[in-house]
Amino acid sequence: YGGLSKLAWVKEHLKSLNLNHAYKSIYSVGSYVNTSYSTVSINEAFSPLLGVDATFQNDLTAKLEYRTTRVLNLSMTSIQLNEATSKDWVVGLGYKINDFNIFGGRNHRLVKSNKRGSGDDENNNSNTRQNSRSSSSTANRALNLRLDLSYRQQANITRDIASLTSSASSGNKAFSLKFMADYTLSKLVTMTFYFDRQTNTPLLSSNSYPTTTQDFGLSLKLSLTR
Repeated sequence: YGGLSKLAWVKEHLKSLNLNHAYKSIYSVGSYVNTSYSTVSINEAFSPLLGVDATFQNDLTAKLEYRTTRVLNLSMTSIQLNEATSKDWVVGLGYKINDFNIFGGRNHRLVKSNKRGSGDDENNNSNTRQNSRSSSSTANRALNLRLDLSYRQQANITRDIASLTSSASSGNKAFSLKFMADYTLSKLVTMTFYFDRQTNTPLLSSNSYPTTTQDFGLSLKLSLTR
């Protein structure tokens, strides 16, 4: 829904403001045994339950989402109901800087000759062709910045229908931080820096232990098709 962008107080501070919501549910039956159900599952998801996308007047973009999923598996063989749930919070920020010269710039000036003669027109045409080639080979040196944060809670619960008891079988809490910056060096070369940090904390300490992974690097992309 983008109707909020038409409000006067929103137009004053934001270029656009969108609200997002989506729901999906799948019901499936695995097989039949002796005219009874063997396995039945329900998979439903709010993706997102509520999401907000905003673009500010200075071209700063922001995203906020809350997602939730639930998967139910009913087994008539073991008389158990397995439930898996997850909740996600997502925050994203992005910003683009045009004409950003990270290595410093130089001002090129065209020196005109004071001599008059028949070769003036030829020199002017040569300078015009040189300037057109120079402008066509110059790319917009844009710097794109992106930061994404996410937090997830997952839990798997086994419910015994016969004894009416429930127990947690697995689950974890996960935090993710991703940062990326790509810079256009020229029309053919793009430089990208990335940093990724993942932290996982298990719900049950007997199954596993907390882990943290970090990845970072710098890459150069060469495109010969432009």
